[in-house]
Amino acid sequence: MDTLLRDIRYGIRGLWKRPGFTFVALIALALGIGANTAIFSLVNAVLVQPLPFKDPDRLVWMWGNIRQGGNHASVAPLDFLDYRQQNKTFDQFAAMGSIPLAINLTGGGEPERLQSAIVTGNYFQAFEVNPLLGRTFVLDNEKTGNDQVTVLSYSLWQRRFGGDPNIVNKTIMLDGRTHLVLGVMPRDFNFPRAAELWVPMNFDRPGMKQRRAHFLRPVGRLKAGVTLAQAQADTDSIAQHLEEQFPDTNTGWNLRLVSLRDQLVGNTKPTLFILLGAVGFVLLIACANVANLLLVRAAARQKEIALRTALGASRFRIARQMITESVLLALMGGALGAVMAIWGRDLLVALSADNLPSTADVKIDATVLGFTLLVSLVTGLLFGLAPALRTMKLELSNTLKEGGRSVGEGAQRNILRSSLVVIESAVAVVLLVGAGLLVRSLIRLQNTNPGFDPHNVLTMRIDLPNEKYPSPEKKTNFFHELETRLSGLAGVESVGMISELPLTGQPNDVPYYVEGRPPATPDQSFDDDFRRVNTQYFQSLQIPLLRGRSFTDQEVLKSAKVLVISDLLAKQAFPNEDPIGHRLVMGMGDVTPWEIIGIVGDVRHRGLETQPAPAMYMPALGEPWKNVVIRAQGDPTNLAAAVRREVKAIDPDQPVAAMKTMDAWLTTSVSAPMYRTSLLALFALVALVLASTGIYGVMSYSVTQRTHEIGVRMAVGAARSDVLKLVVRQGMTLVAIGLAIGLLGAFALTRVLSSLLFEITPKDPTTFIAVAIALPLVALVACYLPARRATMVDPLIALRYE
Repeated sequence: MDTLLRDIRYGIRGLWKRPGFTFVALIALALGIGANTAIFSLVNAVLVQPLPFKDPDRLVWMWGNIRQGGNHASVAPLDFLDYRQQNKTFDQFAAMGSIPLAINLTGGGEPERLQSAIVTGNYFQAFEVNPLLGRTFVLDNEKTGNDQVTVLSYSLWQRRFGGDPNIVNKTIMLDGRTHLVLGVMPRDFNFPRAAELWVPMNFDRPGMKQRRAHFLRPVGRLKAGVTLAQAQADTDSIAQHLEEQFPDTNTGWNLRLVSLRDQLVGNTKPTLFILLGAVGFVLLIACANVANLLLVRAAARQKEIALRTALGASRFRIARQMITESVLLALMGGALGAVMAIWGRDLLVALSADNLPSTADVKIDATVLGFTLLVSLVTGLLFGLAPALRTMKLELSNTLKEGGRSVGEGAQRNILRSSLVVIESAVAVVLLVGAGLLVRSLIRLQNTNPGFDPHNVLTMRIDLPNEKYPSPEKKTNFFHELETRLSGLAGVESVGMISELPLTGQPNDVPYYVEGRPPATPDQSFDDDFRRVNTQYFQSLQIPLLRGRSFTDQEVLKSAKVLVISDLLAKQAFPNEDPIGHRLVMGMGDVTPWEIIGIVGDVRHRGLETQPAPAMYMPALGEPWKNVVIRAQGDPTNLAAAVRREVKAIDPDQPVAAMKTMDAWLTTSVSAPMYRTSLLALFALVALVLASTGIYGVMSYSVTQRTHEIGVRMAVGAARSDVLKLVVRQGMTLVAIGLAIGLLGAFALTRVLSSLLFEITPKDPTTFIAVAIALPLVALVACYLPARRATMVDPLIALRYE
């Protein structure tokens, strides 16, 4: 222990005496270790830490599934009740609505639109989570007369009700109906993420008495000792029984069970692993840089080491001292990196807020700090091993002879440093190619035509409470008056309305069949986007009318049985004939056919990254919600205040929600690829800087080492340009080798990015060519600067150089 303490004190003094070397090494290590720590904090929160529920491994998410198609769908209410009653493998079998339901809160302040989750009476019992205040629902709350109750989220309780400790058993107005507050959930329970409050599902309502419409998302808690495979077999048996009982609606349908963690993580896992691999490469480059610095420092200390060896110090003792110094340097860099990671974590969380599971709690905790310590120790050993091994192979007599002439190593000892430059260059190439592919993919995505013109468009959402607007006629009157008022505002070109706005994650699919053709079975039917619009919707988003006509005002006001379909649907259902005049029957219980009157262009409703889906539009204003789409003559945000005034003039208690431009929705739709692309591009840039710094450092040392040789060359007539070419050629040869290895490595490794790329292949030649040009240009600058310094050497001084 005393020897170790002496090694540490000696190492600290050595680092203190060489502030330039210490500063450069610490910055390189802090960047590498800090980036790894920050990314690992995300990985730890999403993939390592258990979900904030009791026995989370027993929680299961369930998708409605057509066995032949393997698609993700919801579950019909009556099917859910059968599964809940007949299963033998779940302690709790619960469900929530497939999408958050907007609900208007009035009274006690400005009217406000809230996101509510409609859940079954045993929903909270499935998670085995207790409320902070009061109680949660029970199965009796699923019945009429017991369903006008609510449970508040912690954030809503604090924000709207000031954290009132007596809120339980008080009443609030939701959609014009009195609801009793049963309880308040803890701060860390936010499932689903968007929910600000929860209301119970009422299975007595007519809309819940069906098996054709699928809009429930089941979640369950397995019985102790039951495996996911056993539960899958159990639900498959029930599905088979339902198929025999109800072949018209249940043929081909079953449940697909996945663990709740897998469902929450979703597509986050590959992105996190790619980012973790990228920062690992950055750390490798940092290690190579520091190893080169230590090799240079060891070369300068060779005479000292040789003398210590001659005086009796063992080679192992000298090597241990050098490894101790490198580990000490790595621990200091790790400490600085941990500080940087705290800032980096906040930045990562801000950038990835919409791309992380709702249960992820990203923090720099003991696990993350333990990871940092481990990385620091491994890093110290990694970059300290090379100079330590070099020291153990030192030949005493030759070193003392060379030391009398030069502080540098013999020329035969430069291979290791050159190899490190090759490694740095190769790793940087891999990162640059990966980042380049994602950047090109993002550019392609951002330039993708969504099927409409998003510029100069303001959107908002209006949700009418059924209690105040009980009939379709009342809802139609409200939206028609709103359309009239908004159309009269200065600066407004047109006012469109649609039930589900494109790119906002508002799905609405419906099965259909063509009149006169035999109805398809559930596993064979088409399932396409279904939207309710007004007359000016296509004009407001400038969706082109390809054939036929659009809706008239009377058709919209009367909800006429006519349809405008997309070009894709026309090709899907009528590949060899004109769809105009044909009629479709919707799979929603009503068999009244709808006549096709027009065909419009395809729209990417579900996201820019997904191909347009076949879509149909019907004329209607009589639903409880509408997205308003206002095309302005200039900046659409200038209309916001006037729009809110007009809504309030019609109904002072009606809130306006989600007011933002269509351009903003477009930006939000690409947030996930923007997030991963920005981070990988940042890491690639850091890698390029570190690699070019490493090249510069090696070439600078090489020039210093070869000062005597350069002086001789110039003394015998070599031109400055010859010296310049000599030095640059030496550095660029190493870079060329690294470039070749890196391109081969990128060709193999970037295949893991294939699922994240949009209309770009992992072998995209443009990206590879760009990197093959960019890296040598940067490296040329890094080589040129020391080469130019070499040409400034005075031959007389160089010949006396030691």
